[in-house]
Amino acid sequence: MKKGIVTILLGSIAVWAQAADLKAGEEKAMVCVACHGPGGVSANPDWPSLAGQGQKYIEKQLKDFKSGERPNMVMQPQAGMLSDEDIVNVAAYFAAQTPPQATTEGAGDNPEELLALGEALYRGGDMSKNIPACMACHGPTGAGIEPAAFPRISGQHAKYTRTQLDAFRTSALIDQQTSETDRASLVVRANDPNGMMRDVAEKLTPKQIEAVARYMQGLH
Repeated sequence: MKKGIVTILLGSIAVWAQAADLKAGEEKAMVCVACHGPGGVSANPDWPSLAGQGQKYIEKQLKDFKSGERPNMVMQPQAGMLSDEDIVNVAAYFAAQTPPQATTEGAGDNPEELLALGEALYRGGDMSKNIPACMACHGPTGAGIEPAAFPRISGQHAKYTRTQLDAFRTSALIDQQTSETDRASLVVRANDPNGMMRDVAEKLTPKQIEAVARYMQGLH
């Protein structure tokens, strides 16, 4: 009986220890405004909006930036200043904000054709190349799947999404003989669980990447 009570108490303490402090997260996130915008809604397509992003996903990315698993000259020193508690608080703060508005602005000269291709890939994939539907992990409305730390992509800047898909693709295609010097000059990303995104991005053409990125930006 006593052992059971102790177990319950320890479990409660663990949950309490991880409970997020949104106010503390907001204070820590003040430095993030310069790139990610007030409340996590970025006006710069080079930087992602974080508002409404899944807490677990943000936590993982900050930890990966901090450890160097996801290399980034800007984010690594910023994340390096955060404690584990800070990371939980900051992630929870951004997750609690209102997501950016979805828009198809900037879809190019033939937006209907491009968005139709993006929708087809997002909802049905490309079975001829064994590319699964994006919505299997990111959800029918692009809200992501929080328990699995699959990110929200609805309303995200198309340019940023394209950059990330290109980085996953580059990581998948890098020749193992590529020198460390050459690798350092490439924009790569390989912190996806089990190589899931690298496997998908490797099979996408540049046009498909552009199309699905544009479609995701307007998804809601």
